[in-house]
Amino acid sequence: MRAIRFLPLLAFLPGAASAADGKVMLVTVKCHDYFVVEMGEKRYALLEWYGGYKPEKGDIVTGNFTHFGVQDMVAGNQRLRVWVEDYDLTQDAINDKLADKCD
Repeated sequence: MRAIRFLPLLAFLPGAASAADGKVMLVTVKCHDYFVVEMGEKRYALLEWYGGYKPEKGDIVTGNFTHFGVQDMVAGNQRLRVWVEDYDLTQDAINDKLADKCD
């Protein structure tokens, strides 16, 4: 019975519910190391690659896309470190952000 009382507490552990999957839709070539991940429902995150595996278009990346700053993520069985520049963006907003970053 004791285990049942503590089970709901698992939902409050850091990172327990924060990981999500996103598909890499774009990897910039001439613009630093930015890439775009679709978060679902036509919402996007703009990430900057900081180290580890360098993602490619079509990769599925698992991590926390909804917190700014440095995040450790996984693509397949490869680890990578990214900077979450912005998230929950529309297609137009992601295009504007990339235009600002890549000029």
